[in-house]
Amino acid sequence: MIDILFDKTVKLFKSFEDVISYENGIICLKKEINLSSEQACFLRYLFEHKDKFRKFEVEVDWAEADVSHIVPSAECTALKIEFNLYAGNRFCFYKNEADLFEKLSVFLIQGKSLPDYYYFIEDDFRSDSELVYPSLIKLKIISKWIEFLTKISDIDKKTDDGIALYYFIKGEGDKFAKPLEVKLNRFVDLVNIGEISSIEDISNLISKDESGNLHHRDRQSFFKLALVDTLRRLVKDDSTKQAESVILFSNLDKIKNTYYEHYDIFIHNFAIGEFQLQVEEKGFDYAEKVSAVLNDIQIRLYAIPVVLVSLGALAKVDDIYSYLFIISGVIITALFNHWMINDQVLRLEQIEKSCCFTFEKLRVQGNEKLESCDTLKNLEEIVGNIKSRVADRNTKITYYKLFCWVPTIISIILLFFKESKEILIYINVINYNIIDFIYGICDAIRELTVPGMLNV
Repeated sequence: MIDILFDKTVKLFKSFEDVISYENGIICLKKEINLSSEQACFLRYLFEHKDKFRKFEVEVDWAEADVSHIVPSAECTALKIEFNLYAGNRFCFYKNEADLFEKLSVFLIQGKSLPDYYYFIEDDFRSDSELVYPSLIKLKIISKWIEFLTKISDIDKKTDDGIALYYFIKGEGDKFAKPLEVKLNRFVDLVNIGEISSIEDISNLISKDESGNLHHRDRQSFFKLALVDTLRRLVKDDSTKQAESVILFSNLDKIKNTYYEHYDIFIHNFAIGEFQLQVEEKGFDYAEKVSAVLNDIQIRLYAIPVVLVSLGALAKVDDIYSYLFIISGVIITALFNHWMINDQVLRLEQIEKSCCFTFEKLRVQGNEKLESCDTLKNLEEIVGNIKSRVADRNTKITYYKLFCWVPTIISIILLFFKESKEILIYINVINYNIIDFIYGICDAIRELTVPGMLNV
């Protein structure tokens, strides 16, 4: 409905030609006029929607009119329409584009948008036409820059004629952080600047980061530093006494170039070195942990040679019970070693998982802060080296598991060769007892199933 209301209002205003005036958001009839059928139609529609305006007054034949009085040929003796900008009708009239920027300067600087519709009287220009004013395109760029500068500022305060932005950061030549105040007002002065740098390549500094790291805040700090240093220098060198806001928007390219220089220096002289050190420290740490796993296994496996030496006692022991005690000790030792090695295998798996998680986090951090850098290739080499060490340790651990049972196998073989006769005797006795036991069971079953058979 707003577009229809706007259309009717513009057409009514143009139909009155010289007998109507516009000033400060108010349309006012300058003298009496007999309404044409077209004017009566437009005025009746506006009267029916007069609640959309801040004020709507109409007189016909010197008396307050209602909709039934607004007819063709009726004498309209008074008409006063006051617009209600940013509410109700949401449109307004202006003399020209300069008048628009002058009237809406405070609102545009403080973040409000243009009215939904507007009409330039001198240029007979409607905002819903196909024509586009260059200054209106520039308005969008300026508005985006104001939003950006406000978001990265430390303090922003609304003033009577715009906003004041404050940046607290230590400049290159400062011993202490000095607040820089930038006042933004008179939007028309900003629009009149010849060319304003694009914000597309810098707007990502205020985008929110899902992982919550300091990447964007770091960049914002470098941009604020570039803004403070560059603007202070430009204001000091300016001899035309332009407003700081005009100097700022006229030199956004210089500020962006200074920012890129600061950030590149940080990346190459600080961030890369710090990241490289962090990667190397983590790589050394995990390499030590992997080596410690194998060292712990090797220390415990020193018990195996001791067991092998103790097997020499089998040659001097003639008692079968002493043999059994020695073999039992060898088996228990092998079993404990096997359990211990399994624990170290689990430990190695946890180290590998922790390594993958840590270096994946470092890789993401490096991609965000360093973008493209040889340090990331070094990270891949360190990860590959650690995975290779883990695979090598797993192979050795497999051999250690087999080796820990070697004394047990040797002791059983020695026992068999040394006491083979006694073992065979025991086996025969056991077999005889088992056979006798089986025959006894069979006889018992036969008596139960065929009673009296044995007595026949």
